[in-house]
Amino acid sequence: MDQLDRELIRLLQKDSRLSFTSIAKELKKPDTTVHFRMRKLIKEGIVSRFSALVKPEAFGYGYAGLFRIEIGGHILPEISKERTSTFAREMAEDESYLLIAVDEEPMTIHAVVMGTNGEDIEKRANALRKSPDVVKVTVTRIDKVVKGWEVTGSPLAESGT
Repeated sequence: MDQLDRELIRLLQKDSRLSFTSIAKELKKPDTTVHFRMRKLIKEGIVSRFSALVKPEAFGYGYAGLFRIEIGGHILPEISKERTSTFAREMAEDESYLLIAVDEEPMTIHAVVMGTNGEDIEKRANALRKSPDVVKVTVTRIDKVVKGWEVTGSPLAESGT
């Protein structure tokens, strides 16, 4: 991937609805070049999909938190490892989770979650704590996103505004 590919991706991340002609004008390249590059990026799996970014507020979410969820307590480590993956996939079905990542040593799930307020976030954490697979849930409030606006839907978004 070269600088042209990076610029193409940067423009599409800002607005995935841009036409190849618009991108070509912005990059001062022929639209056939942009079309060829885009097909190559998709074929190679570098660009996996185009999607809409929706502001969390549209779903009634105005508060963000970071969960650190430790999974364990099983007789065999393999069971904890499998349950960590399964638990993370189950969490991914809930629209309020914007990001879910798994760390296998120790068996930990990290998640960015949106809620209507602090009580909503704490209620979600308490629900996780009730699972027999969960050893500990740590909640950290996210006040301001400096980078990663693609997740929140707006640059320098502040939680609770």
